[in-house]
Amino acid sequence: MFLLVLFVTVPMQSQNPKVRISAWYWLNSAPKTDWSHDFTEMRKLGFTDVLMCWGVDLTGIVTRKHDTLEAMDKAHKAGLGIYLIVWQPVANSMHRDPKFMQITAEGKVLDSFDVFNPEWRNTEWKRYLQDVAHTYRDVPGFRGYAFDDTFGGSAAISYGAWEEKAFGAPLPRTPNDARWNEWVKARNQWWEDWAIDTVRFIRDIDPNPAHVLYVEDSINSLVNPKRPALLGWDLGRTMKHFDAVGGYTVSTWTSDPNSPAEVAKKNGEAIKIIRKVVPGKPIIFTFWTANQREERLPGPAVHPTAEEIIAICQEALRLGVKHLDMYGYRIGEFKVTKEQMAQQMPPEPAPYQITGQFPQKFMWDRPELFEKLGKYLRSLNR
Repeated sequence: MFLLVLFVTVPMQSQNPKVRISAWYWLNSAPKTDWSHDFTEMRKLGFTDVLMCWGVDLTGIVTRKHDTLEAMDKAHKAGLGIYLIVWQPVANSMHRDPKFMQITAEGKVLDSFDVFNPEWRNTEWKRYLQDVAHTYRDVPGFRGYAFDDTFGGSAAISYGAWEEKAFGAPLPRTPNDARWNEWVKARNQWWEDWAIDTVRFIRDIDPNPAHVLYVEDSINSLVNPKRPALLGWDLGRTMKHFDAVGGYTVSTWTSDPNSPAEVAKKNGEAIKIIRKVVPGKPIIFTFWTANQREERLPGPAVHPTAEEIIAICQEALRLGVKHLDMYGYRIGEFKVTKEQMAQQMPPEPAPYQITGQFPQKFMWDRPELFEKLGKYLRSLNR
């Protein structure tokens, strides 16, 4: 009876809810036969949107277009808006030309692309982004594009042939080297060039301002005092070109009675940091709703409880956030080799393989959360 009442009282998708509430969903963490049910359950809980992707290989949105369009149709029919997660620097199967890869100060070639290199941006990057925009811009319910872990890494970058030509050899490799401050400023500009090009490539194909370009990274990465110089970024200068910004949080709850309040406070501090770094930009506040401490332990998760998730939501709303984004509703194993990625995510028409699982750690198979959390989330848009 409870489920029946929920079904008949769930409102149809709102174009402009008072509070947008979304959760991440890995399409390949579930069989296709589960998609409709899961999206319907999300809507019943009070979610307005889904952040959809192919886990471990985000470029599945171009190698598995038929499946992606099918999933988007099911989400739309369930009453959800859809954001596509289009980018993570490493979790993708894009072609890796050695001349376009990041190189550390020690000469190690990384698995991430040299975003500074305009030849890469104007070829492979442009083709990929515009393929995505062409394919999905007119899909009913489409809400926007998300860029995940955008600035990741901890090594000084990038030391390729393009940088040597653009800046002049020898390139500074430590803060004690000559021209280090100039090197930092040069990379500040190159990061901004990447942001400008990224937005332009999409907007040339999809000029619809209702389709949001959202850029984020871990709040711990964004506040690390060593990273701006090593990676060469000025966060405010780079992120301001996107429509919405975020610094996601990964929380650890304990049985301490003060834990919920402490976790909520730390999440609030993350929001304040992002607002200071990129003033005036809308914040999509992404936060984990799985307990990292318990993720790989046997048995069902104890935390977070519905009350603990609600506490974070309340703190974010108190600080003026209008889009709550949870990681995640249904998420799979993210630790895979390149060989496993290729096996799990072949191009269509071959079937995808379901990822490894985290049983009873994320929302979809923790039904004990549903009644109290659903009541709260639905109340936000009444």
